[in-house]
Amino acid sequence: MDKVRYEEMLPHEILARRKAFPAAFIGLGGLEWHGEHLAVGNDALKAEKLCEMAAARSGGFAFPTLWYGEPRTRELLEATVDEDGRVKAKMGFKKRKFGEAQFGKSGAAQAAFYEELVFHTLAQMNQLEMKAVCLVCGHYPLHGWASAAVARFNRAFRDTRAFAGIEFHYPPKSKHVGGDHAAKWETSYLWYLRPDCVDMSVFLGREREPLLGVHGIDPRAEATVEVGRKACDLIVDGMVRKANQLIKQVKTRNR
Repeated sequence: MDKVRYEEMLPHEILARRKAFPAAFIGLGGLEWHGEHLAVGNDALKAEKLCEMAAARSGGFAFPTLWYGEPRTRELLEATVDEDGRVKAKMGFKKRKFGEAQFGKSGAAQAAFYEELVFHTLAQMNQLEMKAVCLVCGHYPLHGWASAAVARFNRAFRDTRAFAGIEFHYPPKSKHVGGDHAAKWETSYLWYLRPDCVDMSVFLGREREPLLGVHGIDPRAEATVEVGRKACDLIVDGMVRKANQLIKQVKTRNR
């Protein structure tokens, strides 16, 4: 099987693959509670595997996932949604708020830092002569900050085009693809993509118990590997299609 991860390739492998399809697929995620049944790295794990599948299907590259740098005091379940502290208790965290003082930056400054980090990553893709860059925002709030970096990048560079999307932004609208937090959709995605990171048995004998930090359709009722397989196939097709569109845009702009 051909390699798809850029960091694992030898120079001659990169040259051959880049000549055929100069597109980069990069996952964006982080570390956050996703119920008792999913790995805390769900967002990045999901995005990373989708990027590898898109690279394999298209002939492009899966670049290292961006795990760190996102705001840790905004749009984060343990920080801003866990009002009663139950998630912190489950994780064995100290009884304190996740505050800005820990980071030495306000929430706005953290967001600006992340936008700059994404822009830097895109500029690096241009340096590596990628013509298309597809960012997959596994943690949904990252989309706004990544999109701002993409808009700035696309204004500044003519020979690379970028796009940032949540997984369900890539395929045409479909009843077979959706989004939530650790519920039917995210559970199904990870169950298909990384079954070693899902354990539904934690709910045995607890089928009617309210779920903690799960937002959406109860995964105990409707999440399946097949739901994940069907959705991910559509998502990956959409990612490959978007990369082709971006490459064509570069060619058109530079005629």
